[in-house]
Amino acid sequence: MRLTMRHCMLAALLLCGMAGMEAQNLAGRTYHNANILANELNSKLSELDSKMAAARTKAVTEKEKELGRKLTDAEKAKVDKELKENRAKAESLAKGMKTAVTIEFKTATDMVMKLKMSISDDAMKNAGIGWLKRKALKAAIAAAPSSQKATYTVAGNMVITSDGKDKDTLFISGDGKQLSGILDIDEKGKKTKFTLTRIQ
Repeated sequence: MRLTMRHCMLAALLLCGMAGMEAQNLAGRTYHNANILANELNSKLSELDSKMAAARTKAVTEKEKELGRKLTDAEKAKVDKELKENRAKAESLAKGMKTAVTIEFKTATDMVMKLKMSISDDAMKNAGIGWLKRKALKAAIAAAPSSQKATYTVAGNMVITSDGKDKDTLFISGDGKQLSGILDIDEKGKKTKFTLTRIQ
């Protein structure tokens, strides 16, 4: 069969496409997010705000049932004050909690994920958490592993990681500036999306 210019161009395009699919070397890159749960916590606060009216109605109904009469304006104002105080406590706690994540690609196959959790003592105090519970929570955070080694491979825009037991998939943006994934945030299977930004 005689090769034509069209065949040569098709072959060249095919080779270029295959070259683009080769494993990408991310060695030396570092991605970071100072608080991967910020969006989730803000979402929780918005959800709380959307339920405030229903919570007020429920609180007033329960109080009236307990007293066997309608509440006075002063008593309703007290219910409103308690709801606002609880909302302020939740916001203080949300703002005082941080979960920083850093992913460092050490070589073409090895990476390290660093996790740093922190919670402000003032935020816990404002939320009404007692000294013993604050101390226990701080101890649990301090005892949690702060870094984990893993291996990775790149397939297109996917970064497939493995710690030897479990595999996970991250997604790298077209310009290579962002790394995103999905995080399990509770035992019920609730998940949240997160994005890390390249800092090196």
